[in-house]
Amino acid sequence: MIHPSTQMLLAEGIHFESCDDLYETADCFESLYRSVAKRASELDEDAVFAVPGHPMVGEESVRLLSELRDIDVYPAPSFVDAVLASTRQPFSGALQVWNAHDPDGMAIDQRSAQIVYQLDTVDAASHAKLALMQHYPDSHPVWLVASAGSVNQVVSEMPLLELDRHSYDPLTSAYVPALQSDFAPGFSGLVQIVDALLGPDGCPWDREQTHESLKKHMVEETYEVLEAIDQNDPDALCEELGDFLLQAVMHAQMDAIEGYYDIGDVIKGICDKLVRRHPHVFGSVTVSGSDEVLSNWDAIKKGEKGEDRSVVAGVPRSMPALLRAHEISKRAVGVGFEWQQLEDVFLKLNEELSELKAAIQEGERQGIESEIGDLLFTIVNIARWLKVEPEGALQKMVTRFSLRFEQMESLAKKPLNDLSFDEWDALWNEAKKATNPEGFRGR
Repeated sequence: MIHPSTQMLLAEGIHFESCDDLYETADCFESLYRSVAKRASELDEDAVFAVPGHPMVGEESVRLLSELRDIDVYPAPSFVDAVLASTRQPFSGALQVWNAHDPDGMAIDQRSAQIVYQLDTVDAASHAKLALMQHYPDSHPVWLVASAGSVNQVVSEMPLLELDRHSYDPLTSAYVPALQSDFAPGFSGLVQIVDALLGPDGCPWDREQTHESLKKHMVEETYEVLEAIDQNDPDALCEELGDFLLQAVMHAQMDAIEGYYDIGDVIKGICDKLVRRHPHVFGSVTVSGSDEVLSNWDAIKKGEKGEDRSVVAGVPRSMPALLRAHEISKRAVGVGFEWQQLEDVFLKLNEELSELKAAIQEGERQGIESEIGDLLFTIVNIARWLKVEPEGALQKMVTRFSLRFEQMESLAKKPLNDLSFDEWDALWNEAKKATNPEGFRGR
């Protein structure tokens, strides 16, 4: 009843019913629109369901009504036309129109003008503002339009930061002009930048790169991400993830130039795979916990790759040895190749240690190497039994050793090469006390 046209209808003596009662009682807009559409669907054949502006622009209830019964649609100027006219901000580029109650439903492009409708509450305005501030500066101009196109129209210009500091009703919208930018925001902008670097007028160094030449950079960026995680440094992790993402885009767009595929195909592939391998989330499958999730994942993956494929196939040989050993071990266990209890693994450890000693006594180099490998693989299995990731455990141990050795260097009173065994041992124990985490008893 707050819409200005209702007064005209009343003055003309035209009988009508509003849906304000549904608006006041609905717990969310989705249920509101469905209730409105259901009520309209039950009207007589010659009834009119009237909405503000164009019935096919920003009117979810009309879409739902069209699913329930056949309707005739009569066009009219939309609120988009009214907002553009009221702000006197003509545009000739792109325009994005979205509901303030669903900011996540729009991939905002700052190079497009924005019209945000349904700013009916401070909360809705606040959500819209936060979404816009991810792409526009706080001082970016915004026009707030109340009752656009009516005699009660009010237009206010303000910086984006103040968008949620005014009064609102269902007839309030906001117009945000485009921001001048050479590149799209977010991921699309990164792809554009990489394409420019690899293009005919791009960077000579980038244009010279190949998949092979970039391998070392991918490895380096991977370990820098891991280090940021180990340091529990969110700012560093944010930066390193960006560097890592650049590597993925570089590889994809290099092949895009050759016409093989592009980053869009990469993203579609992983999206399809995630949906396909999570039927308990995107389908009707029920799981009891993470173990069943992994079991289903392996079964689905096996179906995709072919029944004859080995369970240990597909583990890259270029992986760090501990990671590869852990993954191979997990896959073998997944089909039943496992010790019955942890004590059996320790018996295997003692067996491998004895075989190593025997190989050392024989003095055959290849045999020693083989036995050391067996010993290490058995230790990986002990870690798996105890749910410890061996690569991470060894990394932490090496870090501890480095810290303690540096501490010994600072404590030593004479050159390290001149220290006796007892002096080394005393220094090590002193360094260990200084660097041990609280509660840690390891050597």
